[in-house]
Amino acid sequence: MALEQTLLIILLCGMLVVFLLDRFRMEVVAVSGLALGVLLALVQPANVFSGFANPAFITVVEILLIVKVLSRTGLLEQMAERIVALHLRPTALLSLMCGVTATLSVFMNNIGALALMIPVVFSVCRASHLNPQLGLMPIAFAALLGGMCSVVGTPANLIVGQQLEAATGRGLAFFDFAYAGLPTALAGLLAICIWAPRVLPMSGESSEEPSSPSRSIFTEVEVPQNSSLADKPLAELPFIVHSVARAGQRLFMPRVATMAPGDRVLAEIDHMELSRLIEHGALRHRSASPGTLARQAVVMPESTVVGSRIGMLEQLSSRGIVVRAVALQSPRIEGTLDDLQLSIGDVLYLEGDAQERREALDDTEMLALESLGPDPRGPADWRPLGVFLGGVALAAFGFASPQLAFGAVVVGLALAGWLNLREGLSELPWPVLLMLAAMIPIGEAVETTGTARVIADGLLSILPAGDVTLVGAMLALAVIITPFVNNASTAIVLGPIAIGLANAAGLPPEPFLLAIALGVSLDFLTPFGHHNNMIVMSLGGYRFTDFIRLGTPVTLAAALIGVVALISFWL
Repeated sequence: MALEQTLLIILLCGMLVVFLLDRFRMEVVAVSGLALGVLLALVQPANVFSGFANPAFITVVEILLIVKVLSRTGLLEQMAERIVALHLRPTALLSLMCGVTATLSVFMNNIGALALMIPVVFSVCRASHLNPQLGLMPIAFAALLGGMCSVVGTPANLIVGQQLEAATGRGLAFFDFAYAGLPTALAGLLAICIWAPRVLPMSGESSEEPSSPSRSIFTEVEVPQNSSLADKPLAELPFIVHSVARAGQRLFMPRVATMAPGDRVLAEIDHMELSRLIEHGALRHRSASPGTLARQAVVMPESTVVGSRIGMLEQLSSRGIVVRAVALQSPRIEGTLDDLQLSIGDVLYLEGDAQERREALDDTEMLALESLGPDPRGPADWRPLGVFLGGVALAAFGFASPQLAFGAVVVGLALAGWLNLREGLSELPWPVLLMLAAMIPIGEAVETTGTARVIADGLLSILPAGDVTLVGAMLALAVIITPFVNNASTAIVLGPIAIGLANAAGLPPEPFLLAIALGVSLDFLTPFGHHNNMIVMSLGGYRFTDFIRLGTPVTLAAALIGVVALISFWL
């Protein structure tokens, strides 16, 4: 093994470990890895910025811009109304919502499909008196499954398509992924619809609010003078106290024995319990506004508030929007409510004027979970959808490559006034895109330095002979790595290895690359493996074990059918 191959393997393993530790931002890890690759002469300086010109990167940007336009057309609100009007049984409703989500994900990135469907799920569950837990995790999984069926369903599909074209001179058509992806997705969806009603709650825990999942939130409240909680020991309170301010001074927690009238506390409490305590006068919010929790909004991967502290959200405070509470994804509790730091999947409870909230959420790229009232933009507009479907047709029938077809859609939307390119580009999730652009040159180096062939020969020497075994091993490897490393990075690293393994075994590379594309989408076992899972975990108040209970049968069913489909169609 040559020195540069050894160094590149060490670099890749080191980056995977740092990604797994999750102590540094993923774009920082990717850019640092790329810089180190250049310093070690593993990546040529001329290729440092090649990721930004890569068709996969360009197509992802285009799809994200298109999804922003489609999310503002009002079409999904109409869909929610029509689904409710069908008066279906819970299992049928679940099947319909998962089917719609998977279909959307065929034509756009899976995070975009999930973002479009989250408000629909809340509306349908509220009207049907169902717990949103029954729908949120299943649609997150359905979005990942639907993304398997087309070249634009997930960035990993675009990446392996580009890797195949670079290695063989032939690419994959728009729906070539569906030969194996569609049976795999159908198997996964069937497993979801059979298993989800068995392991997830069907109805709410409260008859008064049957469609609200139980969720612990962090909020700052005061203890009134005549509160029933006054003089009670902290251990006997129906919530956890993280900080106490008394007479304007923050107290050292171990020295606080009991609650006193006038105390202002940062409490971790079930949101339904909080509503009950406020209603009975045991607690009150720190200002004079009504004590009911306001409209909810979730922090998305592209949100500008990721990493910000609540007290620093100028986009909200300047519009008079008050953050009443927050459900944190991975809480680090210190100080007051204003000191809490936001991450992807956190849910904010906001009070303020409906139009001001709408503008604030547009500015921060957070997603409203329920209607903000009448939309001044007017009724639903089908024309942007028509333009988008035209681009899909161009790509699907081979008249243009995906990046050209969807580039034409972006131009059309901009010329029609539905897309402000300056605003759209500024609102993109640039940390994710920067990570993708930085990882692409590293993935290319794995191929050009011969490292992929070395790793492939090593795998071939330890794996039993047989087409099914080799293809299944690549899919299993992708499934194992993806919960700890984002799917795009996994595809970038494993793609050259898959091509090398196929060449060493004398087999076509398509089934091996497609096995990676399928494997990185079968990311159902942990809440941190994919942004979709992180988002719905907080929204639904799920536990870690809920992902294992539902994700295990879905993963096994989809993986088994996926391997069979790959062997049947591509070998």
